[in-house]
Amino acid sequence: MAKQVLDIGFFSAMYSQINGTAHAVRFLSEAIAKLGHNVHVFAPRIQNGYKKPKTLHFHDVGGVLIGPKTGFVLSAPIHKIFFCQHDYLDITHIHTHAVVGSMAVNWAKYLGIPMIGTHNSPMQYYTAQYVPIVGKLMTKGDLIWRYERHIVDKYDFVHVATKSKKELLRDYRFKEPMICMTNGIHDLYFKNLKENGIREKYNLEGKKVLLYASRLSPEKHPIDIIKIFKEVHKEIPNAHLLLVGSDGPSTDNVKRIIKKKQYRDFVSYAGRIPFPDLLKLYNTADLTCLWSWIEAEGLVLLEAMAQGTPCVGANACGISNIIRHGETGYLANNLDQFKDSVIKLLKDDDLRTEFGKNAQKVAQDYKVSEIAKTWIKLYNFTINELYPLRYNREDRKTRVELVKEFILHLPNVTF
Repeated sequence: MAKQVLDIGFFSAMYSQINGTAHAVRFLSEAIAKLGHNVHVFAPRIQNGYKKPKTLHFHDVGGVLIGPKTGFVLSAPIHKIFFCQHDYLDITHIHTHAVVGSMAVNWAKYLGIPMIGTHNSPMQYYTAQYVPIVGKLMTKGDLIWRYERHIVDKYDFVHVATKSKKELLRDYRFKEPMICMTNGIHDLYFKNLKENGIREKYNLEGKKVLLYASRLSPEKHPIDIIKIFKEVHKEIPNAHLLLVGSDGPSTDNVKRIIKKKQYRDFVSYAGRIPFPDLLKLYNTADLTCLWSWIEAEGLVLLEAMAQGTPCVGANACGISNIIRHGETGYLANNLDQFKDSVIKLLKDDDLRTEFGKNAQKVAQDYKVSEIAKTWIKLYNFTINELYPLRYNREDRKTRVELVKEFILHLPNVTF
């Protein structure tokens, strides 16, 4: 019989940061806690100054901020790895596969409980910018991929947000079972609202606005977007590019380039803005975009879609599963295609309105409150059916087939 109230351990190196992975972990933990289950978050430097569900419990594992521009915290809770005092946990949900993830694996083995892993950000693509010098050495060859495969192989199953992300992991020889399901976005992004002077506040009156909501990091290519937008502006004189989001390694370069005479009249950077302002900008923007080749999902696109704003993005991992080409926006294989798609949508008000309505309808399937309900079913299934197979060393194929069969009855989950 399934336990009525679960005690779920969430393990992550990122929880209080401002980025897509941290938001995905935080919003899911809150949504599951609101269903009445106990969610225990084990993460470094947790910010505890906000109203949270009573069943959401924080356990700060300690850490040192080593990347002021990325917000990255290095956590090495070695003293905790082999001493687990949390024998009330029913299952571990691991969102980071390095040191905090290793701690979770050891605890799960000690307690005799299942392990599930969500794979969002490949360490190969981020380690060099988060951990300078040492990170560059680690990313040479496939050392980090091999480490991640070694850890992830221990889980009962792996979760990824999109089909293209699964294909990427399969290319690097990660093993099944591996399911695909959106991380979901907070229900607040669907809130009906009015502009209430937001265009005046950010000097956008009378302009066709392309919004780029993203952390300013090299993998997001903000400089490339700024430069190609110059061509958009030549074609559409009232077009304006607004960048919003937290600082990152590219912040100084972005600030420097938009001060130049050739860009300053049609490109602006607002930095990190209040959440109500972000919602209003999603709503008032004519178009939003994301140009990255290594996204797990591209949550900022979904957030804009929830407000009825169409998107243009790279035809790449994650994004290609979010934007429905020719229905909610356009996918582009290069910057010239990106430019042409942006110009086409900014010029065609009727097409943009049609895509916006489609986008808002599609986004309804991504509410985290609904995704949380599916996770509870997956947790109970893993505890009662899947974990015993791994514990008894049953053939992996048996687990794979069992997962395939089970998810047939779940919404928004594919294999």
